[in-house]
Amino acid sequence: MMKLPLLLCLIAYSIIGHAQKLSLKNTDIILQTTFNQALSRNVDQNEIINGRYYRIFSFSKLPSNDEKKEMNLIGIRFLDYLPINNYLVSIPEQFSLPQLENYNISHVEKVPLDLKFDPVLFEMPYPDWANDGDLIKISILLMRDAEFDNALNRITQKQIRVVETDSYSMIIRASIAPSNLQEIIQMEDISYVSLVSPPGEPEDIKGNSLHRSNAINTAMLNGRKYDGTGVSVAVNDDGYVGPHIDFSGRLEQSDVANDFTGDHGDMVAGILGGAGNLNPMYEGMAKGAKMHIRQYSGSLPGSVLLHQDSGVVLFSSSYSNGCNAGYTSLTRKVDLEIRLNPALIQVFSAGNAGSSNCGYGAGSGWGNITGGHKQGKNVIATANILNNGMIVSSSSRGPANDGRIKPDISANGNGQMSTDPNNVYATGSGTSAAAPGVSGVLAQLYQAHRELNNQEDPNSGLLKGILLNTAEDYGNEGPDFTFGWGRLNAYKAVQVLEENRYMDSSISQGETHRYQLAIPDNVKEVKVMAYWMDREAFPSASKALVNDIDVKLISSNSVHLPWILNTTPNSSSLSSPATKGEDHLNNMEQVSILNPSDNNYEIEVFGYNVPYGPQEYFLIYEFIFDEITVTYPIGGEGLHPFDVEFIHWDASPDTIPFTIEYSNDNGVNWNTIGNAPADKRMKIWQVPNQQMDEVKIKVSRGASEDQSDEFFTVIKDPDYLSVDSICLCYVTITWNPVDGAEQYEVMVLGDKFMDSIGVTSNTFYRVPKNYNEDFWYTVRAINSSGIKGKRQVAKYYNGNGGFNCSYGTNFDTSDEILCIESTASFVDRSIGCPDSWSWSFTPNTVSFVNGTNANSKNPEVRFLDLGNYEVSLTASNQFFAETKTKSNVIKVVSPQELNIEEDFNTSFPPLNWVNSSNDNSLGWEQTNVVQKNGKSGMSAAMFNDLAQLGQTSSLISFPFTVDNDADNPFLSFDLSYAMSNQILGDQLFILVSTDCGDSFTDTIYIKEGHDLKTSSSLDVPWLPSIPNHWRNERVSLYPYRGQTIKVSFQNVSRAQNRIYLDNINIHDNLDEKYNPLTFNVFPNPNTGNFQLFLENNALEAISLEIFDITGKITYSNNVEFQSGATKLISLNFSNLAKGVYYIRVSDDSNQYVKSMVIR
Repeated sequence: MMKLPLLLCLIAYSIIGHAQKLSLKNTDIILQTTFNQALSRNVDQNEIINGRYYRIFSFSKLPSNDEKKEMNLIGIRFLDYLPINNYLVSIPEQFSLPQLENYNISHVEKVPLDLKFDPVLFEMPYPDWANDGDLIKISILLMRDAEFDNALNRITQKQIRVVETDSYSMIIRASIAPSNLQEIIQMEDISYVSLVSPPGEPEDIKGNSLHRSNAINTAMLNGRKYDGTGVSVAVNDDGYVGPHIDFSGRLEQSDVANDFTGDHGDMVAGILGGAGNLNPMYEGMAKGAKMHIRQYSGSLPGSVLLHQDSGVVLFSSSYSNGCNAGYTSLTRKVDLEIRLNPALIQVFSAGNAGSSNCGYGAGSGWGNITGGHKQGKNVIATANILNNGMIVSSSSRGPANDGRIKPDISANGNGQMSTDPNNVYATGSGTSAAAPGVSGVLAQLYQAHRELNNQEDPNSGLLKGILLNTAEDYGNEGPDFTFGWGRLNAYKAVQVLEENRYMDSSISQGETHRYQLAIPDNVKEVKVMAYWMDREAFPSASKALVNDIDVKLISSNSVHLPWILNTTPNSSSLSSPATKGEDHLNNMEQVSILNPSDNNYEIEVFGYNVPYGPQEYFLIYEFIFDEITVTYPIGGEGLHPFDVEFIHWDASPDTIPFTIEYSNDNGVNWNTIGNAPADKRMKIWQVPNQQMDEVKIKVSRGASEDQSDEFFTVIKDPDYLSVDSICLCYVTITWNPVDGAEQYEVMVLGDKFMDSIGVTSNTFYRVPKNYNEDFWYTVRAINSSGIKGKRQVAKYYNGNGGFNCSYGTNFDTSDEILCIESTASFVDRSIGCPDSWSWSFTPNTVSFVNGTNANSKNPEVRFLDLGNYEVSLTASNQFFAETKTKSNVIKVVSPQELNIEEDFNTSFPPLNWVNSSNDNSLGWEQTNVVQKNGKSGMSAAMFNDLAQLGQTSSLISFPFTVDNDADNPFLSFDLSYAMSNQILGDQLFILVSTDCGDSFTDTIYIKEGHDLKTSSSLDVPWLPSIPNHWRNERVSLYPYRGQTIKVSFQNVSRAQNRIYLDNINIHDNLDEKYNPLTFNVFPNPNTGNFQLFLENNALEAISLEIFDITGKITYSNNVEFQSGATKLISLNFSNLAKGVYYIRVSDDSNQYVKSMVIR
């Protein structure tokens, strides 16, 4: 690290001794001036500020409180204590030191300059967050008794730019040139100077997980991926949004292109649909949605036009329009527009007038929804809650002017970090921040409905009804005028769509509709809601409800009515819990039954008063089981060590508290996090300060429990991202290594999102961008289980970094061992962006094929003679030319005959074998184990427990010829493998090449998981220790008689456990007749879905039969194969009863039978 010269006249201090000393963070300072010496020394005039000067008093023993009080009375101010027995004090200008002779003061020292600054100030380069152009950002701490305004005035006269002042804490934050630091440090009334603190990384997934938005857009491979993609929304706010990379490619702002009046809309848009490109912690609810940004207007113009012309289905507005203005003409307008365009929905903030008196009659605190349009029947008005679920005191309360339930629903607003212009973030607050949370979840649900219903738009009334009926009940039981129907729950809402737990119909005046509802076992609570998109009311009507529908649940011995609230205009009535009765105010009615006593209920819907019929309605039902569902962390997340997280779960009502635990060893051991009361669904967790690969959360209560669906990881995100070198065609970025990281994923900003451009095990990556091209980039760690950590905050390269490039020539080849006249591909790996290539070969008995030549970047070359070849590449551009030569890089060999044996006890890979992987990382390795003969020896091993999911690694033999007259040529080998769990296993293939390795088109062996394993052990890593841990496998090579072939042992990793191979033999067996119908079936046993693999790649057709142990045929089919295709058949027998069955494969002259088990 480079040190910036400190041009200060430092007083000489001896370091470390037995005399009195100052014990500082970075060093110890021996004090030199004794009290008696100080008596004879004068105070320099330039040391005096406002009639006082500063010293260090060192005491032989600490003064008592009385002694300090006595010294205070004569003018000594004790400002700060400094170990050991030292004080920083302020002394009056005319003070006589002899007055202190009796207070055990051993030394009186000028304030050492080493005390007054952080040494990091003079270490370069400075971190990015401390840079302000050519200046650096510093924090200046004044002496406790300094006169703040006077000090600030003198500081501003220096070459410094003051950014922020805090007179309470005596801190001034400023930007300054490094060369001017000494002048600030030497100011007498400044006690300490340092760089500003690095930016914090507060977590903002709290709102995302509180709403369960995270549970329907997960990081799990097979999890839900509803992020609002394809959904168009409008944000009605204060003008232009951004610039911010979180909105890349997803904003339409032509209406506000020159309107830069505020940043409120930035906050709203970020919560609704920010992508988290800059910082993934601040991702919004619907990062895939397209947003149309408009200036808010009180008349809400153009909604229908934008809906019909641009496909905008959702409008989010966080502005007031009066206070409890009642059902106005504007309210009528929004209700009418939605009724006539049923895919359209308007979402509003309920308002921040929670303590106001808006004339409802109950005094302050009730009936203060801020706007007539928010009181619409077909819109959604949102209350504001904290991320712990508590209501924010400023959140507006209901009821609506006519007593209807408002707000409709609650969402987190306060404390949500969101976007601010110029690629920064700021904290959002109020219902302005809560409403876009609801809008974002609605966009996710629009996408889900489309994907589940052939891209058909939902009726917004259905989505609103689902949101209200699945909301988590907060506050009083049932609805209330504070939380509405409860807290938003996206996870439960999407399950209603996926499981089709709704129905729709239309009803007219006086009609009665009845539906049978079967209640499953173990249901703790059932909720049924009738919701209808009501006709717009006349503004002067006494109540807004037009079409009045009633709903009830009827069992054999009881009738259950919907929730109703007391609308009497006094605080006691409005705050009282809901009761049951007939509702004639609201266009939604919910009947809920706790611990239903019957299994069958009848839903009765009655058209009580329907002046404009028929009225369409939706019936939505929700079963809350006596169970727990963990919703965050749900799986696939990357958490940071020592961060504070909010664990979330859903559960039925009960009185038993919850226990929350975590495991990092696949559930073998569970570590207690703590307990939560029975009415809570959240627990704060300080993540352990350690790296953990496979972690799950468990929440339990009595006999009920649930865990995260999949593993998540705890791993640091890579820090100190920076640009290292800049070349013509790429920019190299670097970062610090992360403990526990096997690889790193590199991402750059694409059209919309941070897109992955590669994975590396290095701590650098060459980003394929031109040297003068700007871009945003970031990196995240990947652990040994393939789970990805959190992305580091993105950084920006502006394209003006100059030119700083390293050069070098290198290349790789696709093959090393070839047959005569076989082809190898060469790949240029040179650095420094060469644009010219020249290849040469010694001997020069080669030809270039497939349109390539000696000047191609990546040529394909055919080798015409036996022996070793030397290859040279000269790569160059305008800045460099360099030649790289590799000897014996290609070896052309003659095919061997049969009777080949390989025990891996010599070199590895064996002579003329090739060991390769699809990403040039982990391949087969030579390992010492207990072999099948019981002796210790070498084998070939594939460490799948350390490999990446999906990594392919191949161990390829040299070419050999299968005799044309061989009776039954075969390949045999010893195998050892154990699974790491009972579900997922790794795969082993054996492939055959008939063109000397140019391609491996024939598959002659497939096994995975249960069929591959040779032991029931679940030990990881697997290590065979006895002969029974091995099994000998045999595969026929009969179809390849008369051909020269290579075989490839190909491992496809599922990141589970280790595979071992030994004693690979290729022989002709005279004692065993070849059966061309030999097959394997896997996985076996299972629940009915099998794969049948035939080894003979030359088969054209077979007959296939399944019969049970009595001989009864349960399935038969004739199967024809395409020429050259792998003979793999998928079979679904899940309709068959559990038990043992037999598969018979036959043709005109042969048959082969194996058993299979359906469990």
